[in-house]
Amino acid sequence: MNTAQLAALIAAVFFAAGVCVAAYALIKLARLLTEATRVLTGTREQTDLLVRQAQAAIDRTNEQLDRTDAITANMNEVSANVAELTEHVSALASLGRALAAGPLGKFAAMAYGVRHAVGVRRGGGVTGMPAAPAVSVPGPVDGAAGRPALRPAAARMTGRPVR
Repeated sequence: MNTAQLAALIAAVFFAAGVCVAAYALIKLARLLTEATRVLTGTREQTDLLVRQAQAAIDRTNEQLDRTDAITANMNEVSANVAELTEHVSALASLGRALAAGPLGKFAAMAYGVRHAVGVRRGGGVTGMPAAPAVSVPGPVDGAAGRPALRPAAARMTGRPVR
């Protein structure tokens, strides 16, 4: 073997080693691309799911806004009705004041006063006002029956016995 053949043999060995290194690098690159494709596919699926969930949330929000618009419209209608009712009540109140201050109100006040005075003169007390009812309250026992004594409502309110 001469020098030229030895150089060719060394070049062939280096070329074969270079081809092996290149093949190894291409295999690693293929694995890397496969893994990258798998990661991108998973990411895309998760992104699609996230977009669907976001769209569902937006749809629910739009439904709630539509309901809110309907409620607001109803509240505006209710406010208008309350304003109209306030006007009517104000008109009725002014009518009531006019009747009370007018001749009919004065006649009614005079009739009440006369009725009250006649009731007082007859000794029946104030007419139109019932007497306070007697109520059963804990306290002294009523005789042999063993029931609580009946006391008027005035005694119950003040806490002092009626004399």
